[in-house]
Amino acid sequence: MKILSLASMLSIQSPNLSDKFKNDDILVISPLKDTLLNAEFIKCEIGSVSYALALICQNLLNDEFFDELDTGYLSGESNIGEEEISSICEFIKDIKFCIVSDEIFAKNPSQTKEMLNLLSTKFGFDLLNLNGEKITLKGELDELDELDSFDGAVVFTHSKFDEFRGGKFFAMASKLRDGSEVVLKTKQKEIKTKFNLDNDMQGTIAMLGSSGLEYGFEIVSYIDLKKI
Repeated sequence: MKILSLASMLSIQSPNLSDKFKNDDILVISPLKDTLLNAEFIKCEIGSVSYALALICQNLLNDEFFDELDTGYLSGESNIGEEEISSICEFIKDIKFCIVSDEIFAKNPSQTKEMLNLLSTKFGFDLLNLNGEKITLKGELDELDELDSFDGAVVFTHSKFDEFRGGKFFAMASKLRDGSEVVLKTKQKEIKTKFNLDNDMQGTIAMLGSSGLEYGFEIVSYIDLKKI
């Protein structure tokens, strides 16, 4: 069975679905590589799922809205190349389920919902939320907004468990060391925590878990308590 996952980090966001589909053929489009998930990964820029879907629809749907989109711009901004889009399009024709999570609707929500609706209708797959429930999405096709900039110390937020963990590239970008005690300032709350360096993590995005945090990507600022 083929599964498309648009969730940013499925093994954390939905361990049940991750386990349920562990022996299936999973393709993930996400800014994060989920090392606990046995899947093929196509990396996209933060917040660019709508651009990725637009490129897919441009290839698979006969619609004037998509024909008029700037392919080069969408590809450059999402960081998904022509060969990758081609492989996604071949894969999506045979999928059984597409897993979605709330954070993919942070940018261009209505357009994203409608593109998923059009694709699921054409190819007959079901849309699943993180609880594994079948859902229906409807929106409107309209001009896509530009993506937000994520220059700085970027974290993926969740509430599954407490953590502040990042790889060496995040550590260099944020100038944090393993064990640094900090007060992080996010849009959602302030968090006193300790940075844990994970040498197995790739990329410049760290994981930030704390109660009450919603799924999403944020640029954070911090106060290093050892320097006060």
